[in-house]
Amino acid sequence: MTTDASGIEIVTLTPAFAGVAAALHQTGFDDCWDESAICDLLAVPGAFGLLAFVPAGIEFDGEITAGDIPLGFVLVQTVLDEAEINTIVVDGNARRHGVGRLLMQNVFAQLQNRASARLLLEVACDNDAAIGLYTGLGFGEIGRRRGYYHRKDGPAVDALVMERV
Repeated sequence: MTTDASGIEIVTLTPAFAGVAAALHQTGFDDCWDESAICDLLAVPGAFGLLAFVPAGIEFDGEITAGDIPLGFVLVQTVLDEAEINTIVVDGNARRHGVGRLLMQNVFAQLQNRASARLLLEVACDNDAAIGLYTGLGFGEIGRRRGYYHRKDGPAVDALVMERV
């Protein structure tokens, strides 16, 4: 478990938290994953997940939390010396609080322990905040997937393929 100065804690995402992760995924994606999909991804050899939350009794966003508040999670799959972010989501109310950065920093630490030399991810080309985060963390664009993200209320959006070595 990792705790940062803001009181946010990072724990291993296990199947026991799949319901929490599925609820979080609904806040960030039109094509969201259910508990079963999250459990299936966690069961893949080399996969791991991390969950960010604020524990009860900690001040977050100017208020003392009455109970644990899940903020976001990330799912990663590793194969040999390469890894890919399968998904990362931060609840809308927790964005711009460093949750995504903290999750990614913990992913980097996990991957260092696994000797992963390359990390890949895909991000919607219109998600400026996420692109800024990833660029600031050392990712660069290496490709594009046309029409990858299907939106309920609009046209499909390209995905940028980004890499960090």
